[in-house]
Amino acid sequence: MGRVKILRDFIGIIKDKASQSKAALISNPKTLSLHVALLRATTHDPFTPPDPRYLATLLSFGHSSRATASTAVEALMDRLQTTRDAAVSIKCLVTVHHIIKRGSFILQDQLTVYPSTGGRNYLKLSDFRDDTTPLTWELSSWVRWYALYLENLLSTWRILGSFLYSTSSSVDKRKEEEKVSVTIQI
Repeated sequence: MGRVKILRDFIGIIKDKASQSKAALISNPKTLSLHVALLRATTHDPFTPPDPRYLATLLSFGHSSRATASTAVEALMDRLQTTRDAAVSIKCLVTVHHIIKRGSFILQDQLTVYPSTGGRNYLKLSDFRDDTTPLTWELSSWVRWYALYLENLLSTWRILGSFLYSTSSSVDKRKEEEKVSVTIQI
């Protein structure tokens, strides 16, 4: 059992390095840092959380244009929906949660309109299973639960137009309040 775990961890490291090399070779130079940051934030190692530096890099893509934010969300969702690895899925979901909590309005908006076909199951992880080890089997249930939680937050956005308890929505709210108070004083 110990050798299987070592082999699985080694394969995960190789897959991470291969994905980063592939991104460096075929990515558009403008989005290279996005893809590399995404791959480094969502590694196959189940015992390390996403690195805050790479999460900050991903969040920075929401401060330029809507097209750039859309590219970032598309890359994240593609990574989330194509992986069958529980650790990568959890880290992608943590990244989605960071966008909801700390992302710019543009990035949050692109996240909420990502599934252009609509529907209620935005993240499409209700049947996620990684049964390679007992740990990944357990993590799979957390992936499904966390995805459902985030889907509920995304549904709330569509109804209310903002995320509850989001840093960016509170900042935007304060800016709007300042604009209103300035116009009232004039």
